[in-house]
Amino acid sequence: MRLAAPALAALLLPAAVLASDEVAVGAPAPSFSLRTLNGEASGVDWVALDRLVGAEAEDPEAKLVLVTFFASWCAPCKKELPFLIQLDQSYRKKGLRVIAVDIDREEPGISAARELVTSAKVTYPVCSDRFNILARRYLGEKAPLPSVFLIRRDGTLARIDRGYTKDAAVFLRTAVEAELSAKLK
Repeated sequence: MRLAAPALAALLLPAAVLASDEVAVGAPAPSFSLRTLNGEASGVDWVALDRLVGAEAEDPEAKLVLVTFFASWCAPCKKELPFLIQLDQSYRKKGLRVIAVDIDREEPGISAARELVTSAKVTYPVCSDRFNILARRYLGEKAPLPSVFLIRRDGTLARIDRGYTKDAAVFLRTAVEAELSAKLK
């Protein structure tokens, strides 16, 4: 049996890509499930957003998810990496879950991203979006990097920073602390 191209595309693309909802603060975050590049260090081989947020979340301690998009060739992304490690270490016990999504498409770039996270001793999940399906959904056709999305426990987007030019250490720490303290009230 042969499937028509649109039917085949519908089978291959995740539901999040087919959704027409705009990615905006207050809107539901597009769901995803991606394989990790650092399964041994992070303790997980696959990351599914709906296991961390939403009505059927499986991690009772998760209160806020930070999703960051990066590439091995992105200098600002490399600059952001130590800060994300620090955020993860400082706020994990308070309910923050950090997930990085590598958008490198070719194997040399994916290998470079894997080496980067290994040498930095990243213990939060780092996923591969080789075909940029998730990146296009979150970032649009132009992928400004790095880009960060904060997702609340209920699955809605709390903050979006696409290709930010400010120092992440200041605005992200403030945003993470504000969202986590709001959950404690």
